[in-house]
Amino acid sequence: MKVASLALGFQGTNYFFNNRAIFERPAYDFVRLMQAIDTDSYVKQAMSKYKDLFWKEGWEIISENPEAISYLNQRIDFMEIAMKRPFVDFLIEVSDQLFKFSNAFIVKARGDLSEYFPDKLSPMTGETPVIGYYLIPTEQVRIFRDKHNRPKSYRQETDPLTYMPLANNPVWTAEKVIHLHFDRKTGRAFGTPFLVNVLDDVIALRQIEEDIQNLVHRELFPLYKYKIGTAEQPAEPEEITQAAIEIENLRAEGGLILPFRHDVEVIGSQGAALDASQYLNHFKERVAVGLGLAPHHLGMVMNGGNRSVTDRLDIALYDRIKQMQKLFSEMIRLNIFNELLFEGGFDPITNPTESGVSDRCYFKFKEIDVDTQVKKENHIVQKYVSNLITLDEARIALGYDSDVDMNRINATLQTNLQVDAANATAKIQSKNQSKVKGNDSPPEPKTSDGQKSAVAGQKNMPNNKRGVGNSMRPMNQNGRKNSPDIRRYDTNFLSVIESLLDNEYTVIELDIENTEPDIKKEQ
Repeated sequence: MKVASLALGFQGTNYFFNNRAIFERPAYDFVRLMQAIDTDSYVKQAMSKYKDLFWKEGWEIISENPEAISYLNQRIDFMEIAMKRPFVDFLIEVSDQLFKFSNAFIVKARGDLSEYFPDKLSPMTGETPVIGYYLIPTEQVRIFRDKHNRPKSYRQETDPLTYMPLANNPVWTAEKVIHLHFDRKTGRAFGTPFLVNVLDDVIALRQIEEDIQNLVHRELFPLYKYKIGTAEQPAEPEEITQAAIEIENLRAEGGLILPFRHDVEVIGSQGAALDASQYLNHFKERVAVGLGLAPHHLGMVMNGGNRSVTDRLDIALYDRIKQMQKLFSEMIRLNIFNELLFEGGFDPITNPTESGVSDRCYFKFKEIDVDTQVKKENHIVQKYVSNLITLDEARIALGYDSDVDMNRINATLQTNLQVDAANATAKIQSKNQSKVKGNDSPPEPKTSDGQKSAVAGQKNMPNNKRGVGNSMRPMNQNGRKNSPDIRRYDTNFLSVIESLLDNEYTVIELDIENTEPDIKKEQ
């Protein structure tokens, strides 16, 4: 495929004021950036923080076609053998170059795999397929472009002390080199490193720290003012010489015993020294912001802060890392995966809406902000439970395949277990009921509140009863009764009561027909 036309733009530089275009040098001093990373602790820790978060949760290859994923994994295995290093180690080195310089130059290595690879490979360019990749040091790369800003070739300058091209400098054509970049300005050949903006702030911070060190050194070793003599009795020359000798030989923990005409005064700040802590904190914050981090990411505890503030700053850092991951994933897909798929006979350009399953493979990073991921997934599940989305939509939103075997999900498995248990119980009960009641039948409970024992071959079911069966008429081994067992109609018992009443009280017997009382006895 060829581009029809390109806009005219930056065409490179002229060498010794002639009209011959040469290999362009980067507009930024990459060697100075390397020195800053190797010598300054804040810059070094910032680069380590970026790299650790970038590869924190790993990565994976995803595609609609499982065969395409298996093919790429197989090609990566062969490349690891040819490169003699893990493929992930190569990717980490590429990301390290991007963090430092916002540029990475990858060269394709080709070779014959027909004797080893099981399938036939058809190279896009050249006679042999790609068997590996290696990096060119970014600070040594020079680019030659045509008038349309298209790279024509790349050269590595191995001697940084000369501007003249050497015969042993390797040169690659544009088809053999993959140029990955961040923040490349329109019409320029190189990307813009974000570390360029912070170098001056780092230098200013280190200068402030040096000044504070000098201030502390001066306060630790004060100036002695030695006064000898008075107006009436001026000092003698030998006294001044002797005083100088005493000051030079003065011990840190010692003292002086002097005549009345001698006076020693220690000149220091007297509590009026400059407080440089605010200036130091200001430049620390400038360095942290220039590096794209918050001060607490670099271990700086200056103005304090609560958990909500630090969480928001962490999320801002995660967003920056995710943006870099997005660009990195697309560059790997476009420059590496697509070529490997074409060599294996796959078509990553196929439109899935028109031709079914697509062979396109994506380089996908896993979520680095686990807390946010859990919140998003719970929100998607809640929308599915609230009947706002379907199961297929929920699975796609969660990153899973929409095709799922409903017989393998947890709800179906639990339902099947309950159905199997109920069927087995019903089968055993029907079998026991068909038998004649005998020794095999379970014993009846002694009370109606008790639980019936299980039949042979069946486990006792859990007792769901709480307390007695009837709280108003509880039942025990003697049955159910409304009150204690008292013989209310015993005639002997009544005669005893009547005799006791006759002895103690006057008993009046009433005749229903004759209303006049018949008094038997008065007490």
